[in-house]
Amino acid sequence: MTGPVRGAVPARPSYLVRSIAADFRPGDAAAPWAAVPPLRVGHYLWLNNGYRPTVEAKLCWTPRFLYVRFRVEEKRVLVRYTKFQDPVYKDSCVEFFIDAFPELGRGYVNFETNAMGTLLAQFGPDRSHRASLWPEDLAEYEAAGPIRGPVEGEYGADSWTLEYRLALGLFRKLYGEDIRSGRKATANFYKCGDETEVPHYGAWSPVGTPSPDFHQPEFFGELVFG
Repeated sequence: MTGPVRGAVPARPSYLVRSIAADFRPGDAAAPWAAVPPLRVGHYLWLNNGYRPTVEAKLCWTPRFLYVRFRVEEKRVLVRYTKFQDPVYKDSCVEFFIDAFPELGRGYVNFETNAMGTLLAQFGPDRSHRASLWPEDLAEYEAAGPIRGPVEGEYGADSWTLEYRLALGLFRKLYGEDIRSGRKATANFYKCGDETEVPHYGAWSPVGTPSPDFHQPEFFGELVFG
C-alpha cells in the first residue's frame, strides 16, 4: 500500500492500564471491569458509508496476565472463522496491536479476534515482515463472550462483548524483557469487518494513510502500565 499522508500529526492518545489485585478468568462475573475506565475506538477511516458502531475497550493487568475487554454496539454480526490464525479480520472483528518495548525496535504484536474470540496473532516490525505466533505461544490465551459459534446476521442482542487474557510471558519471550509498572508501550485498537454487510475500519488512534492499513506503528497511541 502507499505510505502515510504527510502533514500535521495529531497528538497521540494515551491510556493508563490499571493494575489489579488478583487474576481472574475471562467471563468471570466477579471480574473488576466496572472499575476500569474505557477507551473509545471512535475514528472511522477511509469509508464514508455511515456505519460507525460504538466500540469501547478496557485493559487491566497483574504480574501474570494482561486482560483486554471490548464492547461493541452491533446488532448484526458475521462470524465464520473458528480456527487459530484464520483471517478473522473478514468477520466482525476487534483488534489490539501493541509494541511493548518500542525502544528496542523489534516490532509489535497484532492480536485480531472475531466476535467469538477466534485469534489471529503475529509479530514483526511492519505489515510485510511478520511471523505468525505458534499455538504454544498462546497456550494461556482464554476468551469469553456471548457469541459461541458461527453466526450471520442478528444474534439476539444489540451489542456484544469479548474479553480475553494474554500471559505476560509471551512478551518476555518476544522482547526479552518483563513488563513492569511504569512501562510505556505503544498500541492501537481497531474495529473492522472486511467482508461484513457494511465494511468498516475504526481506530482508537487515527491512522493517516490514504487507504486502509492498520499496520502503521507510527500512528500508535500510548499505553502506560500503572
